[in-house]
Amino acid sequence: MKTLFLSALLTCVLALPGGAQEAVFLIRHAEKEMGDDPALTEAGRIRATRWALMLEQAGINAVITTDARRTQETGGIIAEALDLPMGEIDRRDIAGLIDLMSFDHEEDRVLVVAHRETIPSILSALGLFDAVSIAEDDFANLFTVTGLATDAPVLVHQRMP
Repeated sequence: MKTLFLSALLTCVLALPGGAQEAVFLIRHAEKEMGDDPALTEAGRIRATRWALMLEQAGINAVITTDARRTQETGGIIAEALDLPMGEIDRRDIAGLIDLMSFDHEEDRVLVVAHRETIPSILSALGLFDAVSIAEDDFANLFTVTGLATDAPVLVHQRMP
């Protein structure tokens, strides 16, 4: 529990107000069932609820998900718990996501719920070029990006306890 508190505190401190976009929080959807457009498992719904608890003091203004059911369910649980608006974008449209955040959420703190395969591309589009790899069975990563208005954005990679 102490680790959870310290992680949440670090996330909030690193996302203090600045110029343009304050921060982007990026997570993978929670655990999913099998199939073409699977729903969350019970463990996934529990994880999404824990994400909401972990992020409740981060000052997030909006949640953006992809068009996949698993990201919508993960984001929906978080958005409902934190009383936030939720938007959706095609999972393949990284440029559209960046535009959406840049123009519609220019001064916001945004939570993006994405996929194992797209998170590295999103981080790259945000100006972070270090390789990020997420295992097939790993749903516990929180990537927080700050300093987006600078030439040197900062990435903090945390893990849900």
